[in-house]
Amino acid sequence: MNNVSPSYAYRGPSPQQQTGPSAHYQQRSGGDINDQQQNVNSHQPPRSFAAPYTANVFGGEARFQPIPTLSFYPRAYATIAARLTPIPGGPSVGVSATARFDPAITLRPTEAGGLHVSFVPRMQIAASGDVRAGIPNIFNTGFGINAGARLTQFLNFSAPEFSANIEPNGAFNFKANLNPTISTQQFAGVDGGVEGNVSVPVPGPVPGLSLGAGGGVNQSITGGPGHEIKVGGPGIEFAMSASGKPTITHNVDRTVSVANSYTFFPRSSINANVHAGPVTVTTGAGVTPTFTVQHRVTFSTDLASKMTPKHEFSATPGVAVDGSFGVRVSLLPREWPVSITKEIGADPRATVTTRASYTV
Repeated sequence: MNNVSPSYAYRGPSPQQQTGPSAHYQQRSGGDINDQQQNVNSHQPPRSFAAPYTANVFGGEARFQPIPTLSFYPRAYATIAARLTPIPGGPSVGVSATARFDPAITLRPTEAGGLHVSFVPRMQIAASGDVRAGIPNIFNTGFGINAGARLTQFLNFSAPEFSANIEPNGAFNFKANLNPTISTQQFAGVDGGVEGNVSVPVPGPVPGLSLGAGGGVNQSITGGPGHEIKVGGPGIEFAMSASGKPTITHNVDRTVSVANSYTFFPRSSINANVHAGPVTVTTGAGVTPTFTVQHRVTFSTDLASKMTPKHEFSATPGVAVDGSFGVRVSLLPREWPVSITKEIGADPRATVTTRASYTV
């Protein structure tokens, strides 16, 4: 292992004290060398506090960025779901489909100590199925326990990518790149929790109308693989130097990258709801530690290029916090064994992550 950053000038052991006619010459020449070395070091720019730590390892580059990356996802969704409960209060089976507008806003430090901001509009389609069982009303207290298992398939599409860098010296650049990306994820998980609900009938001309409220605490453990294909495309960059001189350049990213990953995340959450007749208002919040390992291969699509495929192995630990607010409408009476619901809402999410990678 060598070339570790930050790098410091190596100082060898002090030479033995010499005497004799050559002592003055050796001391003088050694002093000249030291003066030259100090002069070279004095002209090296100081290492930015935001620069990642790098090292050459077995012919590749190991890289670690201790300063975290912040990401925000102001998400909105629409869901349709169906559930079958053959025995009231017994096991149930459900399926759902969700369309989500899932833009990503990311903030991270630049290697010069500035700020990098990016925005990527994304769309997500999700389909899931689950099995649930539990005791919904223990000794008529209104409290119950539940447990279940779920399978979920995600399909994501994003393009284009917008980003901007602001450096401490006043330099600024803005980029807009096409870079269409398609990714899929398959997650399997188990969960369990405690819930409570109260409901009272509402007298009036509508039979079976009730008003109620409830809440619960849930713990889930989920994991699964992900796959991504990212295709380079045309882009444009506007740059402003520290002296104030603007430039506009065009570029074409002639690369394709393919990534495979695995993500594991336990999630702790709380939820509450209020319902009146067929309408239910839900809210919730959760905390999710995350850990993702990934292998990415990048190819050049330029036939004249001599670029060999680049392999990157990375590990990304982090933690996410999320909230949700939704309005759900039941299309069938609640007492029926089959339920069909429609829901719209927002479930914003924020993450803090660090990253270590090895590229060869």
